[in-house]
Amino acid sequence: MNTDLALVLGLLLMLLALPVAISAFSSARPMRLAAALLVLGGASFTYAMTQSPTGYGPADIPQAVLRVIAEIVR
Repeated sequence: MNTDLALVLGLLLMLLALPVAISAFSSARPMRLAAALLVLGGASFTYAMTQSPTGYGPADIPQAVLRVIAEIVR
C-alpha cells in the first residue's frame, strides 16, 4: 500500500470517528464503532508515518491528499 494512501485513509477514518462518536453518545449507545474507526485510522496513520522514506510534516499532508485524489481520478 502506498504510504500516501495509508496516510489519507487513516486521516479519513479518524475524521469519520467524530460524528459516529457524537451520534452514539447522543443516543446513549456504546461507542464501539467510533473506537474501532479511531484505532484503525490511527494504525494506518502510524504505518504511513513510519514507513515513508522521507516522513511527513504538517505541510506535506495536503500534498499527500492531492496526490491520492489525483491517483483516484487518473
